[in-house]
Amino acid sequence: MIENNKTKIALSSVAIVIMIATAFYYFKTLESKKVEIKNSENVAQTKDNASDNPVESEQAVQPEIVQDTPKVEEKKQPMAQDTADKSTETSKKSASGDNSVKIVDKLVNFGFQQAKNRSIDTIIIHSSYDAIGKDPFSISGIIKEYEEYGVSAHYLIGRDGVIYRLVADKDIAYHAGAGKVPDGRTGINAFSLGIEMVNTKTDDFTNKQYEALNGLISKLKKEYKIKYVLGHNQIAPNRKDDPWNFDWNKLK
Repeated sequence: MIENNKTKIALSSVAIVIMIATAFYYFKTLESKKVEIKNSENVAQTKDNASDNPVESEQAVQPEIVQDTPKVEEKKQPMAQDTADKSTETSKKSASGDNSVKIVDKLVNFGFQQAKNRSIDTIIIHSSYDAIGKDPFSISGIIKEYEEYGVSAHYLIGRDGVIYRLVADKDIAYHAGAGKVPDGRTGINAFSLGIEMVNTKTDDFTNKQYEALNGLISKLKKEYKIKYVLGHNQIAPNRKDDPWNFDWNKLK
């Protein structure tokens, strides 16, 4: 009886082992199929995603094209052209700006005082003529008369519009004498430039003189901080009446 029970127990144990092994095999097989199905779904999804964006797919397989661009040598302009351009530029500079104001140096050795670093902010306009010689408009005669009186000016403008420089700007010319500018300062020679214009009390200034005067004043304004442009009669009204017959409307 005991032997039979042992046999039954042994058979039952074998049956249980077989069942467990069968179940294990079944679950393993089922898991493998799930993995295969999952992989198949991923592959299918990848194909679907690729087909949704055909442009991107085309770009992925498009070979890279490298264009071989030929080098073009830059041609240099001949030197003759460069020289011509520089000559043209120089001509333009000479025909414009302060270069258009021509000044003839006729420096005197009288009627002035040498100075250094003086401040210039005023221009005084005068009239002059040769009262001794036969020609009242003679430049040399006027300068000779200046010498006799021991006076001078920085510039003298002839009837033909030629500008003569008699005294350097940096030096003090004896042209204004006693007087006062609008801000009350005296000793005008120390901070001013004198411009004499050839004319008599009965004649008018020429258009060339006005043109030359405007050009000269424009040049001086670029070189100095000019505050006043005045006539001799405006700084000394009780003793001077020049510039005679001056048209201030023609002063730019």
